[in-house]
Amino acid sequence: MTAYRERGTSMHQPTITPPPRAVEEHWITVGGTSTRYLESGKGSPVLLLHGEGGVADEWHPLLERLATSHRVIAVDLPGYGYTEPIPDVDNAAVAAFSWDFVHALGLRRIAVIGHSLGGAVAVHMVRQRPDGVPSLVLVSSAGMGRAINPGMVVLAATPLGDLTTWLIPRLPFGPEVLVTSMTVLGSRRAWRVSRRWWASQVKAVSTPGALATTLRSQRVAVGPLGQRHLLLGQLRELSTPTLVIWGVDDLMVPAWQAVAARRSLRHGQLKLVPFAGHLVVMEAADEVAGTIRPFLTRTGGNASVGPEGGVER
Repeated sequence: MTAYRERGTSMHQPTITPPPRAVEEHWITVGGTSTRYLESGKGSPVLLLHGEGGVADEWHPLLERLATSHRVIAVDLPGYGYTEPIPDVDNAAVAAFSWDFVHALGLRRIAVIGHSLGGAVAVHMVRQRPDGVPSLVLVSSAGMGRAINPGMVVLAATPLGDLTTWLIPRLPFGPEVLVTSMTVLGSRRAWRVSRRWWASQVKAVSTPGALATTLRSQRVAVGPLGQRHLLLGQLRELSTPTLVIWGVDDLMVPAWQAVAARRSLRHGQLKLVPFAGHLVVMEAADEVAGTIRPFLTRTGGNASVGPEGGVER
């Protein structure tokens, strides 16, 4: 077990919020798959699902901020970070794995927060077990429209993706260059992205199979015309209260997709974060956590009734 702690506030200074809780690293076997996850806090459980090419460590800002009121769990999805791969990489298969993971922890109901790819997986989790997810949060989620950054289309639809997967581990500082370029593309204010996040992503990219899993996932999700599997129709069927969070300056998936998602939801809220990109959690952690915390408090115990919200700015 590994605990991560940050320096607390001096006893002689007033504090507005409680000091961050320790984030602990754990391992568990899920259907024969060795699985790594991070956990912090106590209370009603919340599952965090990272984006494509990511790792559980990207959720440190929310792990620390939400742990004052919830049991927060961030998992390395199959084939990413330190979790072993599974045969299928489509969203439905990863969602089924995520439910197996939840059940392996002894849980039956859990709020789910998904970023990018993790958002699409979270939608499938709700569809597979609507009674098991009292609250859903979609952060810059995949599947809300066909539009996606052209670079993703090139990687998914041409041999450049194979070349990149082969070349990055062999280049001096290849993982560092890849993560730095994704940081610049994914954020409006790159200096707000913590070095700890950057280092965790470099380490994740360097793990065996991570780049191959990312490319397989990209090719399932993205084609020459953009994103293949749109989820707006499925959102219309959800009764789960859902919060959509998006960076206004997202260059990976445009912010108008957030508006489309909100319009498709029966019980939905929308939070647009100005001066933030695809990595909105890393760029605006306090604002994101400040939006999610009251939403979870209001909806955590009721899976069928949610707030009818508008756009917050």
